[in-house]
Amino acid sequence: MPLFRKDPFGRAWVLLSPERGLEPSAFGSVPPAPERSPLSPESKDRVGPEIAAVRPAGSHSGAADWRIRALAHPAQLVSSRPTEVGAGAELFKQAAAYGHHEIIVEHPDARQRLETMPIEHLTEVLRFYRERIALAAARPGIAHVQLTRNVGRAAGAVYDHPYAQLLAVPVTNRWVEEEVAVAAAHHAAHGRCLFCHVLEREIDARERVVTQNDAYVALAPFASKTPFETWILPRHHGSSFSTVASNTLPALAELLRAVVRAINDALDYPPYNPTTTGTSSCCRA
Repeated sequence: MPLFRKDPFGRAWVLLSPERGLEPSAFGSVPPAPERSPLSPESKDRVGPEIAAVRPAGSHSGAADWRIRALAHPAQLVSSRPTEVGAGAELFKQAAAYGHHEIIVEHPDARQRLETMPIEHLTEVLRFYRERIALAAARPGIAHVQLTRNVGRAAGAVYDHPYAQLLAVPVTNRWVEEEVAVAAAHHAAHGRCLFCHVLEREIDARERVVTQNDAYVALAPFASKTPFETWILPRHHGSSFSTVASNTLPALAELLRAVVRAINDALDYPPYNPTTTGTSSCCRA
């Protein structure tokens, strides 16, 4: 029976139709990547300059022996040097597109996928994410940091290579801002964190829990906005992914890999977009 569900983390109502059903063919499949891509070591293709990297001791910037690295995004959707622009009229305001935009190349091998990476390497990727988010958030004037992985060309991927892109901007995100406001109102009314409260109820109900371990829980949100939307939440309260404890990252890597493998098995490697924000501890796929 179709029904409306109120989003606990926002003001929206979501229309769900459980009987409608979906087939794997409704999403398409991401084909295997070629052996090399423009992001591969020693590639001659022009990409942005290296900003940071994980590589062996004694190596140097630009060397091909990196394990993970951050590059300036060649598209540069925002500028690190804001320019003066007209503010516009009262109803049509505008401002210079200032901020920071980079690509995080997660593995030297273009054929690797998140779900095939060894846990040790994926843990290293998550640690690198955390560091890059924290550094971006500390930039002057930044109000929102977002890290997104586009997997498959249908999901907006530019490269056939495991990578993420990080965007830091001086304006707030509408959906995160709404979640923060609703969570603040919940805390004022009930004296506890909304995310922790919902997670507690979901674990007790066991209706929407996808999988879990000692540190994290993956669940389908009560008012999902997209098919197969999945949240990963920490069992212990935290306000930002950049403050996640290092000793929990292997558990996060294991759970994240398990969730992606399950989605791939059910939907035959669909394109997808997981996102992590600098102001929330949840990962959404």
